[in-house]
Amino acid sequence: MMKYFLLFVSILAIGCKGKTDNAATKLPIDLVKENEQKSMEKTHDDLGTRIGSFEFQVKTDDVENFEDGMIPWADLEKPQQELVFLDKRDEIVIKDNQVKVVIDYPLTNQYDFVLQSAKGFTRGQLLIEISKHYYKLYAEEEQTATVKTIPINQRTTMYNRNQTNGKYGVWGHDIADLDLSEITVYKNKKGETVLLLGIES
Repeated sequence: MMKYFLLFVSILAIGCKGKTDNAATKLPIDLVKENEQKSMEKTHDDLGTRIGSFEFQVKTDDVENFEDGMIPWADLEKPQQELVFLDKRDEIVIKDNQVKVVIDYPLTNQYDFVLQSAKGFTRGQLLIEISKHYYKLYAEEEQTATVKTIPINQRTTMYNRNQTNGKYGVWGHDIADLDLSEITVYKNKKGETVLLLGIES
């Protein structure tokens, strides 16, 4: 009986080893493509009822690339520089005093945070706060990961950020790659206003 048990364990070990090798040999760019596909296919029914959305556009003189003089996104790496040119930056786009913001890109595990404001929220306010939280979550990811981010100047097989295994499982993109193009507004069953970010990379 023991002989058959040992044979079964050996076969199982070989099978597991084969699976591990396949995962380990998967190209980093293929992992990024898989994650991008999953991100595009993700549904957000759990956020509640969709009640609207608004865009982020930045004025530019580069009409060769942007015919209407508007870049259809705002930079998350250096938002202070964008504020000067951010279209309708002082317009109150959300009148509620509190919102829950959902960040799920480029993350394996979602990051949520709450913002409060006595006078509602403007585009400029939201851009600055969202950028702060991206920096915060990336820092927390690095602190909790055993697989660390490969510095840009040491990346050999691809330019994209490698996937790390920290609290949020960040993959594919550094903060410098990320831009905010849109926010979709939801109202959940608790009556909370929930913001989902449209992130370009």
